[in-house]
Amino acid sequence: MCAVDIDEEAAQSSGADLAIGADVADREAMAAAVDRVLERFGRLDVVFCTAGITHLPATVRSLKPGEAQRVIEVNLIGTLNTIEPAIEPLIAARGHIVVVSSMGWPPNTEYGTLLPAVGGVAYSTSKTAVEMLGRGLRMELSQYGVGVTITYFGPIDTAMGRLTLSPAPKAKERITVGPEKAAVAVLRAVERGKVRAIIPARWNFLNIVRPLGVHLDNLLLRSKTQREFIRTYDSG
Repeated sequence: MCAVDIDEEAAQSSGADLAIGADVADREAMAAAVDRVLERFGRLDVVFCTAGITHLPATVRSLKPGEAQRVIEVNLIGTLNTIEPAIEPLIAARGHIVVVSSMGWPPNTEYGTLLPAVGGVAYSTSKTAVEMLGRGLRMELSQYGVGVTITYFGPIDTAMGRLTLSPAPKAKERITVGPEKAAVAVLRAVERGKVRAIIPARWNFLNIVRPLGVHLDNLLLRSKTQREFIRTYDSG
């Protein structure tokens, strides 16, 4: 197993057989990482695209220049940079790709790729695009024996999840799944060849709202809580 992280010490602490320090936003660095994997192991079977960042809850209006762009650069372009140089080795191994979309922007867990995410527009935009990237790659690569799993994480107990908690009452109670349990769920999805994995599974019902699209947006526009979130995040 190989771990790639912008912080090489963090990659080394993962216990992986090969640890590489690289920024997913750097296409050449990720291509070099793939070369090192092939040199060490001789093949590449599964690529997990898990790198992701966000900013503290804030509206686009109140963000510093470049903050939103960096989120999209890491979450979306970084995922593409991870996959693109690995495609030929994955075809050779009839391997598998895992991309990480989202069931929710942390403060508003039920939004994410399903509904507009007040305070996290760049994050939800990037994760929605990652979903479509995964779906498109599945179309392009399935005939070559490469599988794709799209994961949708809800409230997971990570540093990023805790850092961006909503001011809403009982927000912490939504975070009930740790990273280890989430990792097991992803591995199980890959082993079963599932195209979609929603974690935690209790959030599966949210897929029902997808066809409603902008009609749900209109409901949110009338939400007092939503307006309060916006005022809070606008103030920085």
